[in-house]
Amino acid sequence: MGGQLERPAERESQPDPATGPIEPEASVAGSPAAALSRLSKSPRLMLALGGTAVVALIAALAWQTRTPSEGVAQVRRAASSKATGTARVKPVRKAQNMARIATSSGRIDYIGRDELARECIARIGGEVLDELINRKVIELECARLGITVSDAEVKQEVVRLCKETGMEPSQWYQILKARHNITAAQYHKNRIWPAMAMKKLVGASVSVAEPELKIAYDHHFGARVKVRLIVYDNIRRANEAWNTLQKSPDEFERIAKRDSIEPNSRSLGGLIPPVRRHHEYPKLEAAAFKLRVGEISAIVQYGPPTRSRYGILKCEGHTRPEFAMKDVRDYLIKMVTEQKSQTEMARHLLAIKGRTRVDNYLMSTTTGSTKGTRQTGFTRPATSKPSSGVVPAGNTAPRKAPAKNSPRAIPPRRR
Repeated sequence: MGGQLERPAERESQPDPATGPIEPEASVAGSPAAALSRLSKSPRLMLALGGTAVVALIAALAWQTRTPSEGVAQVRRAASSKATGTARVKPVRKAQNMARIATSSGRIDYIGRDELARECIARIGGEVLDELINRKVIELECARLGITVSDAEVKQEVVRLCKETGMEPSQWYQILKARHNITAAQYHKNRIWPAMAMKKLVGASVSVAEPELKIAYDHHFGARVKVRLIVYDNIRRANEAWNTLQKSPDEFERIAKRDSIEPNSRSLGGLIPPVRRHHEYPKLEAAAFKLRVGEISAIVQYGPPTRSRYGILKCEGHTRPEFAMKDVRDYLIKMVTEQKSQTEMARHLLAIKGRTRVDNYLMSTTTGSTKGTRQTGFTRPATSKPSSGVVPAGNTAPRKAPAKNSPRAIPPRRR
């Protein structure tokens, strides 16, 4: 029995010829070759590991596609791309047609936005560009001095102007649209805003003196002379008419209708608006105020030298002032202040533009200060030194220093 019991024990200790000798677990775990051998003999484990690897590879590719590596061009919006060195690909603007023309024969053609823009620039581009330049110059000057004009101030100014004319703003906007094709927004931006900004730039520098009020009173409310006027452009014909009128003063109206070269007054027998003080033509004013009722003046030469006119006046009466100075003083102060403000704003704008360089590429002109800037349309060589003024059209070479005894061909730099 003892010998029979020992045989099974011996069989357990002997290695199985199919599986080989049994090794401890520690030795299997510590050997990479043994681990690979066990994985190769387990199909389910191999399938699971292979699927996991494929999923990880797909996820890595997807992540790399979503966030491209540095140096790859990315399509982003201009507002969101702030990092330097990142290429931005702007979308191509599609050609927009402004009109479509189709004939009865089936031919179709289009007028594009670019074609319309070129035509508008050719016709009114210079005028519109000058308006934009003036506005931009005012904007830059206001930004430099910290001056602002709000939308509320612009609307209040429109209301004030409309009250002076006894009109509602809505009615005024309709007139602007019908007559000038200007919207309310364009009127605010291109008319009211620049005027208010210039008023703030000029400031409270406008004052009215007493002599200025006296001149305004005499011109608008002072005495006037009612006259008729015959105008000639030839002194010989004027002398002939004057000699005839000395003999027959009652023929003045008939001769005026026959001879006067002034179309507005000729059909009325020479009748013109009453002559005021501080008239456009001082010689006519002086001659008119010297006349008494029914008198005919001597021949008066007036107008510019290149277009001299020869006039003969006949007095038909004098008028007296209707209002005293004290009754219209406030109105005159407001009127004169407004006139002087307009003049001062125009002068101030010219001064601002004088120290601001403006290169008008459309009209090929340059205005304003040229210090430290380059001329429009000219390319200065890289080796040349910046000059102190505007470079003439063919003089793009570097300026050389003149010899000691040679005359200077270029004016010296202003200090």
